[in-house]
Amino acid sequence: MPINLNHEAQVEWDKYLEASSIEEQIMHLERFVGVVVKHKGVENHLRMAKQKLKRLKATQEKMRQAKKGSGERWLVPKGEDAQISIIGMVNSGKSSVLNSLAGSNSAAKVGAYPFTTVKPEVGSTTARGARLQLVELPAVVEGSVRGEMSGKLVLAGIRNSDCVILTIDLSHSPIEQLELILKELSIGKIRLNTDRPPVTIEKVGSGNIQIFNSHFYDGKSHDEIIEIMRAKGYMNVIVRFYGPTSLDQFFDSLDYTISYLPAIILATKGDVKGSKSNFSILKDYVSKNRIPMEIIPVSSTNGEGFDEIEENIFSKLGKIRVYTRNNVGDIAERPIILTQGSTIENAIEVLSKKMLKFFRFARIWGKSAKFDGEKVGLDRILEDGDVIQVFA
Repeated sequence: MPINLNHEAQVEWDKYLEASSIEEQIMHLERFVGVVVKHKGVENHLRMAKQKLKRLKATQEKMRQAKKGSGERWLVPKGEDAQISIIGMVNSGKSSVLNSLAGSNSAAKVGAYPFTTVKPEVGSTTARGARLQLVELPAVVEGSVRGEMSGKLVLAGIRNSDCVILTIDLSHSPIEQLELILKELSIGKIRLNTDRPPVTIEKVGSGNIQIFNSHFYDGKSHDEIIEIMRAKGYMNVIVRFYGPTSLDQFFDSLDYTISYLPAIILATKGDVKGSKSNFSILKDYVSKNRIPMEIIPVSSTNGEGFDEIEENIFSKLGKIRVYTRNNVGDIAERPIILTQGSTIENAIEVLSKKMLKFFRFARIWGKSAKFDGEKVGLDRILEDGDVIQVFA
C-alpha cells in the first residue's frame, strides 16, 4: 500500500477491500479516485485503481445486459479459472464437443434431432494447471438477437464467458453456418478475436473535450471527434488515441456494452462423407474474408483433433500462471490464474483482499525477477510461471 494516501482516500480504499458486492466496490473506488490527493507517490496506485474501476464497471454492465431478458434465466455462474462457451447452430456437434473435452465431467445429451440442448450443459477440463468451465449453450438461430428460441439468453451466456468455441458442422453448408453465427453475434455486440479500439475516454470535472494524438484518427477531422462526443452526451472528457482508429472503431470505443472475446472454430464431424471438401471450402472462405479465426477439424467419433484444444484455448485466454511459496519454501501445486499484465497486487487480491491492508513486501522467482528472491512491491508486473512469497 502507498504510505502517502490522505486520510479520506485511505478510508475509501479500506472500504473497497472489505466490500462484498460489485456495486459497493465501484462506489468506494469512485470515491477513492475523487478524494485522493494526487502526487508522485500515488501515481501507480491511482492508475491501478482506475483500471480496477473500469473492469468492475464492464462486469456490472455484462450482468445488467444478462438480466434484460424476460422469462427463464439460466446464466451459469463462473466456477473455475475461466469459462468457455460452446456455441453453434442446430445439430452442429456442440454436445459431442463438450463430452469429448470434459469426458466423465459432463452430462450433455447427444442426439440426431433438432434442439437437443434446451438449456446450458456444463462440464470441465484442465489446461496448464488452469481449470476450464465448459458451457454448451442452446443453438444460435436466425433472429437470436431478437429473442428467437431464447436467443437473448444465449447471447448473454456468450458475453458471460471468457472464450468462445464455434462449432461448424462439416456435413453441410459450413459457410452459411459461419455467416449466420457471426452476423447474430455482431448485431448482439459481441466481437470475436478483435482487439479493443486503441482509444481511452476519461471523464474529468472540467476542461471541455480534450483530444490527444488525433493524428491516429482515420475520420474527417479533429472537429468531427468533438461533434461525436457532444452528440453522445460527453461534455468534459479526455480522449486519447494510441493507434490507427477508424470511425467504426471510435464508435465502438464509446459503447461499453460491447464484449470482446477470443474464439476458435471447431469444424465438427470430420469423419463424414464430404467433410474434407467442406473443410477446404470453409478454410478458403475464412482466409479470403480475413476472418481472424483459427479452424481445427475434429471428429468426436474417433477422437481426432482434440489433443491440443485445451492448450489452444489457454493461449487464447491471455492468462498467466503464478505459484505461491510458503515460509518453508514449499511451492503450491496449483497456480493462481491471472490476466497477462497482472501485478503482485492482483495476485494478492485472489488470495485475500484483506492481506493487502497488511502487505509489507513480496519476494519473487521466475522470468520477471532480476534475481531469485528479489524483493518487490505491489506494482511489480508478473509473468507466466513466476513464484511469489508474500510477507504481511
